[in-house]
Amino acid sequence: MSTCSLNSGAQPNSTRNAKRGRPRLSMETVVHRILVVLYEGCSWRAIHSPEAHWNSVYQYWRRWCRDGVWQQAHAAHAPPASGNTRFVDSTHVKVHRAGSNPAGGQAAQAMGITRGGLNTKIHAVVDLAGNPVSLQFTAGQVADVTQAPVLTAELTEGTVVADKAYDSDPLRCALLEQGVRPCIPPRSNRKEKNSYGKKTYRKRHRVENFFERIKRFRRVATRYDKLTLTFSSFVYLASMLSFKK
Repeated sequence: MSTCSLNSGAQPNSTRNAKRGRPRLSMETVVHRILVVLYEGCSWRAIHSPEAHWNSVYQYWRRWCRDGVWQQAHAAHAPPASGNTRFVDSTHVKVHRAGSNPAGGQAAQAMGITRGGLNTKIHAVVDLAGNPVSLQFTAGQVADVTQAPVLTAELTEGTVVADKAYDSDPLRCALLEQGVRPCIPPRSNRKEKNSYGKKTYRKRHRVENFFERIKRFRRVATRYDKLTLTFSSFVYLASMLSFKK
């Protein structure tokens, strides 16, 4: 066989290397596909198209989650806190079967059994405008009052409004020591009833409204993610899209 016939089927290394891998995606395409997953609650494979391979988009998402991009963006773009009254509450998010078997166990990824099944809890503090000031993620069976000291640790003035689930003497004392006035109705089984501002308490719907806004996004309304890191990133992204000016 001649030398010419051997070389005729060969290609330069530069040509072969140029064909390896997938074409680079624009940031506009990546963000658009991520928003589709957030809004529709679909799987990552469902966003696959000839222009954008699903795994390319997913790898961007995972890297940004790992680097804390969404939490940092949430803090950077949050509107200035409104007023000096803060509203505290939590909401349950049902864990889908697709996300219920994380490596290392459910407890390590903020999942827990409640009467409603496997759940994750989102704990939030919002301001007078209904924008989040602080967020925490726990297993569904974790008591609300246990997260309140962490959520309110940076408050030094104003009023904290919460429901009866937060009626705790240690929490009340901690808030008062910080210079914060608690507005929490007493439990029915309390012997000594603490007073609270009923007019102020009626504004507590602001934290419920926040949960309603972020749960319009299907990827937040139901948890499909095995990792708390990726689920919480969806929550931060949904929260940014729901900021009230």
